[in-house]
Amino acid sequence: MVRTLRNAAALIALGLAAQTGAQAPSKPPTLEERVVALEKRVASLDTRFGVRDNIASSAGADAALAGRVANLERTLDRLGTDLQRVERQADNAAREANQALRDAMTAQQLARDAQLRSR
Repeated sequence: MVRTLRNAAALIALGLAAQTGAQAPSKPPTLEERVVALEKRVASLDTRFGVRDNIASSAGADAALAGRVANLERTLDRLGTDLQRVERQADNAAREANQALRDAMTAQQLARDAQLRSR
């Protein structure tokens, strides 16, 4: 159960990092920076959700854990949707960049052709 919560926390952190990275149009973070940020977020989630290995098995604790798990599942679903949206946006941006590059190359070739004809 604790492993599941930690895995969920890691997935949440990954989704948040992906979304945060997609929103910042400036210099993309290095892989090392991304790993450090993910580790900080996972540690924060572990602390915030109070995941403990020695939780007493009682009806109240079980209900609280079930509520936390349900919350995490909903959050994961939202993050999955957000991550898919960000991936689509990234794919669209890559396609547009490739098209702009092709257009620039075509314009450059046309300029060369015009220059050759004018000689």
